[in-house]
Parts: sequence; structure tokens; C-alpha cells
Amino acid sequence: MSINLIQQAKDLFSGEVVDQASSQLGESSTGITNALAGIVPTLFSGLINKSENAAGADMVANLATNATEDDNGSSIISSLFGGSSNGIANAIANFAGIKSGSASSLMGIAGSTIMGMVGKYMSSNNISASGLSSLFASQKEHIAAAMPAGLNLSSLLGGAPAVAAATAQANKTVDNATKYAADTSSDVEAGGGLKWLIPVLLLALLCAGALYYFKGCKDTSATGGMHMEGDTTHATMPAAAGETAATGAMTAGSVDADGNYIYNVGEMSEITLPNGGAALKVGQNSTEAKLVRFLQGSDAVDTVKGNWFDFTNVYFNSGKSTITESSMTQLKNMAAIAKAFPKATFKIGGYTDNTGNEAANVTLSKERAAIVAAKLKEMGSSNIISSDGYGSEHAIADNGTAEGKAQNRRVSVNVKSK
Repeated sequence: MSINLIQQAKDLFSGEVVDQASSQLGESSTGITNALAGIVPTLFSGLINKSENAAGADMVANLATNATEDDNGSSIISSLFGGSSNGIANAIANFAGIKSGSASSLMGIAGSTIMGMVGKYMSSNNISASGLSSLFASQKEHIAAAMPAGLNLSSLLGGAPAVAAATAQANKTVDNATKYAADTSSDVEAGGGLKWLIPVLLLALLCAGALYYFKGCKDTSATGGMHMEGDTTHATMPAAAGETAATGAMTAGSVDADGNYIYNVGEMSEITLPNGGAALKVGQNSTEAKLVRFLQGSDAVDTVKGNWFDFTNVYFNSGKSTITESSMTQLKNMAAIAKAFPKATFKIGGYTDNTGNEAANVTLSKERAAIVAAKLKEMGSSNIISSDGYGSEHAIADNGTAEGKAQNRRVSVNVKSK
């Protein structure tokens, strides 16, 4: 199976890294994600262009070998794009809705990180400069597929073949949020062999962040920001989108000081999972209890409406896709359930309330669902097969009240098979 360098690079920019960059650069996680969606294939387009002749291939090989010596990546970007660097950064900034300075910093950081990845791959596989040129040439199809619709850099990159192919696909829908957060498995060294780069990237992000003023991301007013609908996300158990009677109704709860909807999950009891699984101590009305009852019961999977179970204790930081530490217990329980029912398959869904711009709502909900799916996969849940976000669609409560909005901001799991 041939290596997909684009996928390898995208795996490095996971939700944790995106959120760190968001915090340090004072940009939204969505903006950072969208910027990286354009930056990664753009960098590889530049590498292809440079390595098409022997001198250029030698230069690129040298950059890869010494990438860790240039933490902010400025010399890498200059070597690849020359005088077009600022124009590319501006185009990416406009596409992603972030500051040009933030786009420039991200380009440098991504350049340094990707070249470090390439350098390690060269060393591990004893690849020469000419071999590197051939490797990059084999990536044109992957680059074209990864280039986001709506980002046309052909004039700035000299009509690179990969960019031209991507521009021809301008009408293709690209889900940027899930590209960087979901499905962290890959066919070559996606995990252990490359994780050493993450601390380097985080350090670079910290350095880049010193160039900008920090700005708070939390907006507690109803009209203050595009992502007000995502101040907190908390799953509820009454009928989620297409939820069947098997899931049942949830006992009423209340909104806490942070805007989280706190459910009364009922009396605590112990559930022993099948196939040698662990014993879980959970509330009788919790996500875990209802999910296990459905998986062990005789009710068939609803292939039309779905079998949705809202998480009762999964939260995110204000306006972000960063899962809070308090959510880990339920996610670990979910991972244990998924492993105890290996024949079952699951999809993660994200939802928001109806405040703000719906396009932003959908993007944030997709991002959060993808983060949850990725986290569960990291915990060993190989049967989490997909994720998606629906914005304010499929509301389960009245968006005219604070309680209703809190309930509608949620993440759910859908049983696709059992």
C-alpha cells in the first residue's frame, strides 16, 4: 500500500494541536482547522514544484534533514514560495477567516513540522534526494483530493499540476473539520513513529503565540459571537434526531453556572459488560445504561430514523471543540461498551442550539462530533465508523429558553448495527 503523505501530515494536526493554536493565536478552532486544510496540500504542492529538478530536490532534502533547527519554519516557507509567501498567506487567511499574521505563523509551523516528518521518513527508509522527488511526484492525486474547494492558489503557485487538478474540482464539498480531527489511523507510521513531532509543534505554537495578543474565547452573551451556540455542549436523553422508544425519556435536570445542562441520571447501579468487559457503575438513566439495554435487547436497529443516545456527561470548552476533563469518564465508559459489543457499529453526531450563524453552527457541530469519534478511537473503539454534525437541526428542546438551548447543545451516539 502506497504512503499518503497528506494523510500523515493531517494526522499531526489533531484536535489538541488545533485547540492549542487557537488559544495561542487568538483565533477560533474552526478558523485554524480551515486554514490548515489549505496549508497542508499547499505546502506539498510547493515541495513538488521545488523537487522537479535535481538541484531543487537536493534543496528540499536538505530542508527536511534540518527541519527541527528552524522552529518557526520561516526559511522553509521562503525557500518553497519566495516572494509569493505573503500572497499565499493572505489567500489562506481570507479563505479561513483568520488574520494574515496567524496564517503566516501557521504556514511556518506546518512547514517545519511537515519537513520534520519527511526528514524522519527519509532517514528511516534510506531515501535519497532523487527518491524524495519521486515520492513527492506520487502524491499529486492525494494533494488534489485534499485541496479545499474555494481556495484557488494557481496564480500564486505557478499553476502547479496538483493545484490545477484541485481547482478543477472546485465544486467538490470538502468537510475540513473532520479531515483534521477524525480517523487518526493510517497505513504508515501514523502514530508512534511521528508523535515525537507534536511537542515540537506545540513549542513552536507557543513561540508564535507570543507575537499576538491573547484574546478570550468565551462569550457569555446571547449575541456576542458566532459560536455562542457552542458555549457548552451537553447531551440529553429525550428523543434525539430519530431516537427510538428504546432509548426512553430522561429525568429533568438544570443548567449550571457554566451553561451545561446537568441531568438527573437516576439511582446508581452496576452494569457488567459482556465478553469479559468491565463493570460500570452508572445512573439508571445514563447514556451507558440505556445504550447497553438497547444493545442487549431484542429491538431491531432502526435503519430509517436511527437509534440515537445523547451523551449525558460530555462537555466542551466555551466555543471550542476541546473536550473537558470531566467528560473523560463517560467517554471511557463508551469505549468500554464499544469494545464489549464488537459486532456493533456506531456513529457520533453533534448538535447546537439555534443561536448565531447556522453555517458556523454546522461546522462546530461537525468538529465536536469528529473530536469525540477520534478520542473514542484512541481509546480502542475501532467500531466507531463515522461522525457528522447537524447544527441546530433536530432540536430536542425549546430554543426559546436557556434550559432548552443547553439541552440542544449536545453530542450523541447512533447504533448503526448490533
